[in-house]
Amino acid sequence: MAGRSSLKSLPPQVLDAVHDAIGRGETIDDICGLLRDLGTERSRSAVGRYAKGFAELATQQRRVQSIAAAFGSEFGSSGDNQVRMMNQLMTSVMTRAIIPIASAADDAGSDDEEGGGIDTLGLSRLAKAVKDVTSSSKIDIEREAKIREEEARRTRERAAADATEAGRAAGASEATLAAIRTSILGFAA
Repeated sequence: MAGRSSLKSLPPQVLDAVHDAIGRGETIDDICGLLRDLGTERSRSAVGRYAKGFAELATQQRRVQSIAAAFGSEFGSSGDNQVRMMNQLMTSVMTRAIIPIASAADDAGSDDEEGGGIDTLGLSRLAKAVKDVTSSSKIDIEREAKIREEEARRTRERAAADATEAGRAAGASEATLAAIRTSILGFAA
């Protein structure tokens, strides 16, 4: 396993300058020169390894954001498409993992003590993963429901205020205005 990059021990300002240089597409030699100009020095190979890892991480992050955005547009917008995407991906991965196990169990017969090729520990871990994803999905659904409820409440309050203002301008009595607010809000305001 590779050790910690010597660039990670640089002061934050210097490391930020390195990140900026990598982001601008500067060459390894340019970055080594930048480090020398900033009063520190690292080997060309260390800079190359760090730049490669940084670029791979940036690429992965852009890919996750792109997938999350596409996922959100496909399945509806959400405040956090990445959470929804991860739940859906985990569900898909687990389904793909379970299908061969279930097929093996069918092929082996229902009295197979091994459970069709998965041991008790593996089955327990799979069950926990299913439970965790289900729980995460439930939390996400509840959060979205609360957001929708709050938006609907604010919309009703705005509509009640607008109707009250329009009613007053038209000369409606306070009893009529109260009835309008009650009708819009669903309770005596």
